Amino acid sequence: MTKETKESGLAYANEILQDEWAPVLLFWLGFRTFTKQELLELIPALSEEELSAKLCQLQNLRVANPIRDTENKYSLTEDGEQLRRLMMSLSVWGAQQQDDNADRQSVLVVEPESTAKLKDLVKYNQILSKCIK
Repeated sequence: MTKETKESGLAYANEILQDEWAPVLLFWLGFRTFTKQELLELIPALSEEELSAKLCQLQNLRVANPIRDTENKYSLTEDGEQLRRLMMSLSVWGAQQQDDNADRQSVLVVEPESTAKLKDLVKYNQILSKCIK
């Protein structure tokens, strides 16, 4: 169930994205499906209890869903995919503006291949933290 609100749509989206872990989870769950264990490996600073709570919160917001199969993976809903695209666009735009304001050349950020191994994805967190954390 989602909460009843009278705030603007932008304020609502901003509230979700200002959460410490929601942007990171939106990024990874939109990248490909992951189990809880894989997500814990990708985000080592997040405890198992925090992850469960955040996944539940994202499910209640209707942006993430568990995949009911033998692997118990999680993915984004269509709304979650849309929010992720918007978040990434804003992140790239913001980084470019910061670079322009500091007279720096922007660095091109490219997502890893969806078939990349988990250990390689963990390394990508350094790049990711510059964009969305």
